[in-house]
Amino acid sequence: MNIGIITAQGLGDGLIFHIAAHHLKKIGHHVTTFNDHLPGFQKWLSEYHLLKQPSLSAISELPKHYDAIILQHDNLEKSWKVNNLPIPTFRFFGSHSIEKHGTLTDFDYIADRTKPMAFNVVQAIQKWFGSCDFVNGLIPPKHLIFKKNRQRIVIHHSSSSLLRNWPLSKFEKVAQFLEAEGYEPFFISAQDHTPKFSNLDDLASFIFESGAFLGNDSGPGHLASYLNIPSLIIGKEFHHLALWQPGWRPASVITPPLWATHFRWGRTHWDQFITTKKIIKTLKSKVLKSI
Repeated sequence: MNIGIITAQGLGDGLIFHIAAHHLKKIGHHVTTFNDHLPGFQKWLSEYHLLKQPSLSAISELPKHYDAIILQHDNLEKSWKVNNLPIPTFRFFGSHSIEKHGTLTDFDYIADRTKPMAFNVVQAIQKWFGSCDFVNGLIPPKHLIFKKNRQRIVIHHSSSSLLRNWPLSKFEKVAQFLEAEGYEPFFISAQDHTPKFSNLDDLASFIFESGAFLGNDSGPGHLASYLNIPSLIIGKEFHHLALWQPGWRPASVITPPLWATHFRWGRTHWDQFITTKKIIKTLKSKVLKSI
């Protein structure tokens, strides 16, 4: 079968749903994965067909090229248009409401929000196609050396939303600690890749050859997890990260205390409940020891 996999917009979404692409290709299907970020990994995913998200006008043409669609339903107009195509559509829901999404069928899967997304994608593909593992097909170019620069700590201080970012000033204090301990902190940014990271191939290579990763809840954290790099992820809310924490190599995760996010002020000012002292302590006890 020719199968199209349409993910949500994020880098992490693409990395996680490429588990499905890898498995379906392995069992003999022809697969195209639609995600705006994955084509940037062409050197790491050279054997796969990758396209950016289809435009709204192009969605009606998909049945001419695909026998079925796997859709990560993100409640955007794109998903509703795909949902109405006259071909089998396997729908993956992060959450589901009958009033909003309609009655479930055997083609649907609702995520267990107590488990990482990677686990849920594996479960969905096992339900629909009989088997699956956690491999997503990323293969490092042969010239790279795993953890070549063990003292280098990649720090990703941004994300797709300012509301999810721990303050840059606090990351800088952590970087000062790391430098004093003989490590080499290196800042990267989701919005402003330096010329060194003009594409995601280069970013993946840089993380693969580094010793550890520290960052906000964002796509590069999933990449570090898949590449087996020790990581610490800082998140706004425990219930969100229960689903969205990296799902390959387990990352250490720090979020505000549950009681704090029960209040509006605590949800808005969540970063004040996570101190640099706590981050440094966790880095020392759980991350740096694993380098």
